[in-house]
Amino acid sequence: MCLKKVTLRKFILIAALLLVAPLQAFADPAAAVKCRASLAPDAKLIYDTVSPLVTPTTVIRDVIKQQTRSLVLAGKVKRATARDSAKAAGECFRLLRQ
Repeated sequence: MCLKKVTLRKFILIAALLLVAPLQAFADPAAAVKCRASLAPDAKLIYDTVSPLVTPTTVIRDVIKQQTRSLVLAGKVKRATARDSAKAAGECFRLLRQ
């Protein structure tokens, strides 16, 4: 009887994982593209720089921070607007990950 309970629990756990896992994959790429189109030029540059580096396991905030810093040091993004531009680009990535 104990073995039957363990097997049933494992079955329920596996079934729940299989049902929940695809829900995390729902993203809205169309909304992300629309969001990107509405970004300011500096934010678009940040988005375009970070976009190829994003994978399902990427911590997007860390990549945005690192790439924005690099763009500022290279003189491609204005230091005064870098933080706001990075936040705006991050919102578009949030739509992509939803």
